[in-house]
Amino acid sequence: MGLTRAQGRRLLVLESLPQALLAAAGGALTGWATIRLLAPGVDLTSVALASAHSPLGEAHLRTDPVSLTVPALGVLVAAVGVAGVQAWWSGRRGSVRELRAGDTR
Repeated sequence: MGLTRAQGRRLLVLESLPQALLAAAGGALTGWATIRLLAPGVDLTSVALASAHSPLGEAHLRTDPVSLTVPALGVLVAAVGVAGVQAWWSGRRGSVRELRAGDTR
């Protein structure tokens, strides 16, 4: 109440950002930790090398910054997008006009 449509939308988006940032950071940290914890016990030499003979080297799992950043950014975009659609939909329903009954704006 008392906010313009643009201000209301901006407020909804800003309210969704803390949870989305925590979810993105938690997901990236979980992905990084999974690779670090599982890498010593996973042997990928038979998959990585085409030869059926004894492998010459070992295949190592490693964390890739891009593969951790892209899903985290996807979470942020999805959360902000949902908040934006929610703000747009609530503005279309007319509930804002009902709450502003008698307002001169």
